[in-house]
This record gives sequence, C-alpha cells and structure tokens, in this order.
Amino acid sequence: MIYFTGVKNMKTTTLLAAMFASTVAFSAQATTTNLVVNGSFEDITPHSPLTNSWDILSSLPGWSVANNGVEIRNNVAGVALDGNYYVELDTTRNSSIWQYLNTTAGQTYSLNFAYSPREGVGTGSNGIRLNVGNIVGGVATGNGAANTGNVWENYSYTFTAVSSNTKLMFTAVGQSDSYGGSLDNVSVSAVPEANTYAMMLVGIGLIGFVARRRRAL
Repeated sequence: MIYFTGVKNMKTTTLLAAMFASTVAFSAQATTTNLVVNGSFEDITPHSPLTNSWDILSSLPGWSVANNGVEIRNNVAGVALDGNYYVELDTTRNSSIWQYLNTTAGQTYSLNFAYSPREGVGTGSNGIRLNVGNIVGGVATGNGAANTGNVWENYSYTFTAVSSNTKLMFTAVGQSDSYGGSLDNVSVSAVPEANTYAMMLVGIGLIGFVARRRRAL
C-alpha cells in the first residue's frame, strides 16, 4: 500500500513537472519570437536574386523604403553577417527604411542589430540612426578607413512600447555621398517579466525533484 502511494505521488509530480516544462518552453518561445519581418534582408521578392552584386531597390518585403531607395548587397564591399544579403542606406543619397511592429503597451522589448562601417570610409559618412519607441536618435557609427570588408558589431537596446504599433526606423546620417554603414540581422523580442523567470526556476526545480525521486525508487 505504501508502494502504491509512492507510485501515485510520483505520477502526480511527474505530471506537474511536465506541465511546468511545457509552460516554460512556451514562455521561452514567446519571449524569443522576432517581431521584425525580414530582419536579415534575405527576402528581396519580387527582385531577382543577386550573386556577388548589388542593387538599389525601391521596395523591400517587410519594410517601407524612403524615396532614395535601399541598397541590397551580396558579397560586395563585405559579406553579410546572417545569410547572403545586407543593406546600405546611403544609396545615391542618405535614405531610410522602417516598419511597424506589433507590440503591447507597457511591455519592454530588446532590439538587436548588426552594424559595420563601410570599408575605406571614415566616420563622417558611416552613421546609421535608430528610432524605436522611446529611443530617438541613437546612432551606430565607426571608422572603416582601414577596414577590408565588413567588420560587424552587435548593438543592443531595450525600449518600452507605448502602443500596439511601434515604429522601427533606420536612417543613414552624415555625408550623403553614396558611401555609408551597413546593417544586418535586425531583431526585436519581448523581455521576460520577473514572474516568468520565477516560473522557469520552479519548473526546473520540479523536474530535478522528479529525477531524484525516480532514482531513489
């Protein structure tokens, strides 16, 4: 009878642990979902694929494009960090791209993107300005005068959404001379709240407890 009770309790605990594990997995997936459409610029439909070439596009899936277009590159003046393509926003003149993210007011989000100054180009022509949520005018820049190809750096920001639509915008700044910084691998995801972390810790603890009980039996 005692043995039967132990088995019953183990089954109940195992079920609880499985439920927690499922919840933790779901929460982790939800907090890492990238809200940015075409953040690595791999989708250039309906334009023809580029190989070791570049083009100035008037449209880019997922993004709105300013009048001066967006320059898409494949193995020209550097290689992409993620996939085959990356973009430059100083086309024939400084330009910009943007999109609206589906957000929740009051939720904190993490923005990450990769930036590289263009090879052979100084700081004055390499800037890319960021605008999203409460971040206005953050600038990624660097001196590429001595570089060969792209030298990627990862930039990270956090912002709090104030509405269900949050505009994410990148703009070339500095000299408008057709030589500018490069952008790739843009992502925005929700930052887990404290209770999510607590739930994860409880779930991990339960799974460990079940494992110990099973070894003991």
